Amino acid sequence: MNKRALNSIACWYDVTPEIFAKEISPLKQPAILKGVVSDWPVVKQAQNSTESLYQYFSELYIGGDVQFARIPPEEKGRFFYNKAMSDFNFKRETGPLNTFFRDVLANSLVDNADTLALQSAPIKDYFPGFEQDNTFELFNNSVPPRIWIGNDAIVSAHYDDSENIACVVSGKREFTLFPPEQIENLYIGPMDFTPAGAPLSLVDFNEPDFDKYPKFHQALDNALVAELSPGDAIYIPTLWWHHVQAKGGVNVLVNYWEGGSINGNDKPVPADNLLMAMLSIRDLPIEQKNAWKALFDYYIFSDQSDKYEHIPKEIRGILEPLSEPTRKSIKKWLIGQLK
Repeated sequence: MNKRALNSIACWYDVTPEIFAKEISPLKQPAILKGVVSDWPVVKQAQNSTESLYQYFSELYIGGDVQFARIPPEEKGRFFYNKAMSDFNFKRETGPLNTFFRDVLANSLVDNADTLALQSAPIKDYFPGFEQDNTFELFNNSVPPRIWIGNDAIVSAHYDDSENIACVVSGKREFTLFPPEQIENLYIGPMDFTPAGAPLSLVDFNEPDFDKYPKFHQALDNALVAELSPGDAIYIPTLWWHHVQAKGGVNVLVNYWEGGSINGNDKPVPADNLLMAMLSIRDLPIEQKNAWKALFDYYIFSDQSDKYEHIPKEIRGILEPLSEPTRKSIKKWLIGQLK
């Protein structure tokens, strides 16, 4: 990838929960939070040695097998589709933590080895004492951490429908990020057939085929790049595309997703509306779609703070902020429509 086309992300030092809440989060721009978890015991163990890191997790481990992915060497660590795009290029396996961790270490020391990765695992399922030792206060403390362990690997550009803070424990991570509107230039694959849930870019960032994906040049003009070391974290706002490359041998990352659909939220989330719109709007004539776009802009996407001042407050109905009874009424009506 042409690194000259990429811009650096803003880097913040000595970040406190107050600074994050009042100065960083309101910007809704990616940010490096330098050294924000450098005091975590797990980070200190990782900096001591890989053996110390393994011992730390072994003592927290509640037993049972871990679930992980295995990518063959010819795929160069990239989680993706097979060449025919009929399946994925990795296999799911289960095994004891000891065996998995030892294989990760062994494969990190040689070239042309399998890539192994335990991905997005809820920490409470494997290491329930982790949160008590390694506290995190930038998000609401009800947000559960997830862990990623493996050797060098690549996760293609994708988005999350939640706020994301990812903390590097061991190894190095390179993030390449794009604002949401760059979806047009990233050549996104299927929505309902994906390696990890979210649709992802089909462009190989390390060997981009600009003949096949010419608009990727425009994406790179708008890209941001961040390189993180142990103790660093990155804040990724909702729907920002991010390509992630794990480097440096044994890699461990802990992340927190706040909001969105990832944590089993039973409330409607914006992504649900994409499917609703596919059912009801996408296949309409373009003139009708443009008309509906105007209504959505007016009622949904524009600033709503003083839009309806011309209507007496007592008769604004659902144009006012929704009460819980009104939300329930709308849900009931929508369920009836879907039936």
